[in-house]
Amino acid sequence: MDTHTGSSLVRKRGGQSSVVIVTAAGPHMRGLMHDLAMPGFRRLADRWGYEIRALDLEADGIRADAPAQRAKWAKINLMRAALQEFPLALWLDADVLVARTDDDISAHLHPQHFQALALEHVPAEHRVNPNTGVWLMRSCPSAFEFLDAVETAGTQPGPWADQGAVLAALGWNRGDEQYHWAGPGRGSRFLAGTSWLPAAWNQPYVEGRTAEDCYNGTVESYVGRPTVANPFAIHFMGMTPGARRRHMTRVAASLPPDSVHLVGERVG
Repeated sequence: MDTHTGSSLVRKRGGQSSVVIVTAAGPHMRGLMHDLAMPGFRRLADRWGYEIRALDLEADGIRADAPAQRAKWAKINLMRAALQEFPLALWLDADVLVARTDDDISAHLHPQHFQALALEHVPAEHRVNPNTGVWLMRSCPSAFEFLDAVETAGTQPGPWADQGAVLAALGWNRGDEQYHWAGPGRGSRFLAGTSWLPAAWNQPYVEGRTAEDCYNGTVESYVGRPTVANPFAIHFMGMTPGARRRHMTRVAASLPPDSVHLVGERVG
């Protein structure tokens, strides 16, 4: 179901770009997306000649509730629409902070592959899985077939929305209902067409979490996760909107001057 409003923000450039950044947020995340995430997305677009498409969703939630899950599912239709217009589409969750722009992420997509994702490692839950917070796709039949397979898989048991269906479409072993012990399974035909992004392109934010900050997972699940020095993108996953804003603001303020001078600026 297409849940975005008509108030999309499209950043046009001179001539059509080969890559479009796609992101979206509902009422609870919209301010955070515009104030904190979009400045970094804009710097990345400026550096590499990307376009940006940011959409305001009609609804979202603050926990793993039905409105929040529907907002996450909007990602599938938005990526499909972007791939109908652009050769490459890069999805960035609204809680991703771009910390560096000196790497063209499209270089990490194998010429014969249709998508690229980073792997999430969670020692406390004994799981390894693709994370869809940063998701690069190529416009080709395999990409559209994969999105069809994700929609066919539909809502999976447990706390995840689109990401659970992506795992199912890839033939990933999901482990238990909470995804503990998730890991590579037998794999579907789509797995062979998937590239793996460097961990620096989807670094989970692990510092300073409290139980009150978390809505999907526990503080313990972020202990011992692999971390990358100087990541390109930091993902503030599994946090309440208020906690996300607080932590993202602090991290944004710690970035080099050329990264923070746009904080608070809206893309229009």
